[in-house]
Amino acid sequence: MKKSVFSLTAAASVALAGGASAAITLDGQGIPSEGLALLATQTQPTTFGNATGGGQDSAGGGELNQIFGGFDSGTGQLELGITGNVEGNFNKLWIFFDAVAGGENVLLNDNADGGFGEINNMAGLTFDAGFTADHGLRFEVGSGFYGVNQFDLIDNTASSVVSGGGPGDLPLTNVGNGTVQVGWDNSNVLGVDDVSAASAATATTGIELSIDVAALFGTTQRDVNIAVFYGNGDASFISSQVLGPSATGDNLGTSSQIDFSAIAGDQFVTISNVPEPASLALVALGGVAMLGRRRSA
Repeated sequence: MKKSVFSLTAAASVALAGGASAAITLDGQGIPSEGLALLATQTQPTTFGNATGGGQDSAGGGELNQIFGGFDSGTGQLELGITGNVEGNFNKLWIFFDAVAGGENVLLNDNADGGFGEINNMAGLTFDAGFTADHGLRFEVGSGFYGVNQFDLIDNTASSVVSGGGPGDLPLTNVGNGTVQVGWDNSNVLGVDDVSAASAATATTGIELSIDVAALFGTTQRDVNIAVFYGNGDASFISSQVLGPSATGDNLGTSSQIDFSAIAGDQFVTISNVPEPASLALVALGGVAMLGRRRSA
């Protein structure tokens, strides 16, 4: 099994004591040193080329190296860090969340993604058993445009998180729509290459996210499952770059024909014990009450 689990227990203890865990710096840099839990490391070389120039257009290729995650009890934010880069040719990076009841284990042909409906070119893609996608994010960059969109697979709605005029407007530092805040440095040249994944852990730059759990999901099932993969511009084809990593060293192939449940292990990771939004309020009130008792003692 490749599923990784991060527990909230220690962070919750801090919050109840009247403090808070530290938020990450949303700049897409130094991701492994942000204090988030390592959830998965890439095991496959990139089949979509290897960028070596260090520019924000990641000319030559794209890859996913590691994924880190956790929950900031002080802000109520789900935090993620993904090291890697997105080639500036409008290839797509997709993040799917299984955070609430319902959703799609097999992607349907009725979803909105805030773009040109490329997500529907993945209709038929089957996630691992037990993973039902309900929300997600998509990233793209190319000549004259970059965009980050959020989408809801239950309501079939989508909207922009942030967009701009292409690689020249990157990197990003703490920008977004309040529900999702983004840091993105697209200049990675480390990590996996097109021959080996042995250096996956050397990458330090990529995408960082701070997500308002209540605003994006409305509620949670306490465990948030996350599947990440990288494919071509119209989303009809998926590369080898999946987190949690796949056991397949080649391109996964035509999106609509992919069945993650038929691949060994879990092609997703889990952040465990993310509290319900109502529970966040109780945690905050508990902290205030404890401080009040201390002051009156």
